Amino acid sequence: MRYYELMWILGADADEEGIDQSIEAIDEQIENHGGERLRSAAWGRRSLAYPINHHAEGIYNVVQFRMEPDESVIFEKEILADQAIIRHLQLRIEESELLPVAPVIPPTPPAAPNDSGDLDEPVDAPATGELSGESPEDSTDEAAEKEKPADTAAEEEEAVESEASGT
Repeated sequence: MRYYELMWILGADADEEGIDQSIEAIDEQIENHGGERLRSAAWGRRSLAYPINHHAEGIYNVVQFRMEPDESVIFEKEILADQAIIRHLQLRIEESELLPVAPVIPPTPPAAPNDSGDLDEPVDAPATGELSGESPEDSTDEAAEKEKPADTAAEEEEAVESEASGT
């Protein structure tokens, strides 16, 4: 068996039910031809580079599957017969080109109540400079000076010098 990727575009006038039916029909055709659907992705509504059958937008879907080469030719001819599909592209791909499977991230458990029945509250982090012994005001002034653009700092220095010279 070889690996294939099929991208197909439905007309923008397709509703959610029509999109789901198209995906189910493709999956069913893959199975009917002895193939195995591996991965699929709905890319959603996108603008087309040029109008296709008077459509400026289309609904993109992609599926990757395994199938015998002879069956893939017949499968592609069936795709051409589907009037809802305004454009398609079927490619043979290598196994290394398969879409990565998104890792399953377990849901985060809710915060456990502490002894008093209240939810645990996060501890406030120390203000900038408190750990180094600086007062928060000193560190704020230094941070503000570092954030000033070079032009502004130079202009301020010139203003201070001109005031000192009395001009």
